Amino acid sequence: MLTQIKLTHFKCFKEKTSFPFSQLNLLTGINGRGKSTLLQSLLLMRQSIEHNENPTQIWLNGSCVNLGNFNDIRNSNTSTKESIIFEYYFYQEKFNTKYYLVENIEDHMSVNIDNTRSFQNARFDFSKIHYISADRFGPQEFYLKSNLTTFPNVGVKGELTANVLDKKKDDLVNDKLCLGEDAKTLITQTEAWLNEIFEGAKVEIPHSETNILELFINTSASKDRFKPVNVGFGYSYILPIIVSGLIAKEGEILIVENPEAHLHPKAQSRLTQFLAKVSRCGVQVFIESHSEHILNALRLAVLKQIVTASDLSILYFQPNSEQPVIQIPVKSDGELEIWPEDFFDQEEIDLAEMFKLRRQNR
Repeated sequence: MLTQIKLTHFKCFKEKTSFPFSQLNLLTGINGRGKSTLLQSLLLMRQSIEHNENPTQIWLNGSCVNLGNFNDIRNSNTSTKESIIFEYYFYQEKFNTKYYLVENIEDHMSVNIDNTRSFQNARFDFSKIHYISADRFGPQEFYLKSNLTTFPNVGVKGELTANVLDKKKDDLVNDKLCLGEDAKTLITQTEAWLNEIFEGAKVEIPHSETNILELFINTSASKDRFKPVNVGFGYSYILPIIVSGLIAKEGEILIVENPEAHLHPKAQSRLTQFLAKVSRCGVQVFIESHSEHILNALRLAVLKQIVTASDLSILYFQPNSEQPVIQIPVKSDGELEIWPEDFFDQEEIDLAEMFKLRRQNR
């Protein structure tokens, strides 16, 4: 398990900044304060390893992210002579990997790893990262058949979800994630979780001899099936998350951006508890979210003993250059030990202002 990342001179993080992790992680806070930057330090490694198992360069533009050139990722207040530094810690602090990244004069779309200073005291497979971006595909009329990579995943935008369901539909999923008494196969449990989250759902991919796959969904228990374009956006947005959680293996990482998109609060809560159960299977889960329903569902997962308080790390990104990130401890009853300013307090602020204005208008 990845226990910590330290970033120096990378984008908004000029000084060395530490990010402590657990099995289940929530990244939240003010916009533009580095949540995506932190995740990009992992995604850069994944897309670089896709080019070379033992990379000597970090590819800035690839299958996961497109970050431009060296000047785009180096902190703007950092000297051009300074290296960008990525540090990854695993299990215990003595097992770590440290990369010094320097400009590649010959190719501005990548950066070189300075092997004279970089080192690896631990082996970690950065290629086994499932990543579902906030910019997911919406409903589609059909899906082109595609070969799966050696590391099966649904694609950054969920574009390969139908292909994964079609080709791995009979694969068994972890017993800890199985609902009901039906088969423990990927297709059956995908439908079961859709039904659990939306209180009614069916999913079907008919066999096809052509190069096109069709996906049919229903929002109830009836035998009718509809194309995704005729069903709410939430179903298409949630499907790659569920499939990723069900196919992820112990020791792998699952990153989900904005799982709340297009979801009713009840569905947000149930999806979050699904992700908590995925983390219990040994998959390290990272959730980037601005939703208080996601936060509260994670606290509820602790109270329900789906995960322990120590399994959950909540990182709050705040507008403070001296302390840009705060880890908020969680108690065993789901309570938070601290509640920083601007941390999910807008509802209280708005209600107080409404109360004040109502009194003035009487």
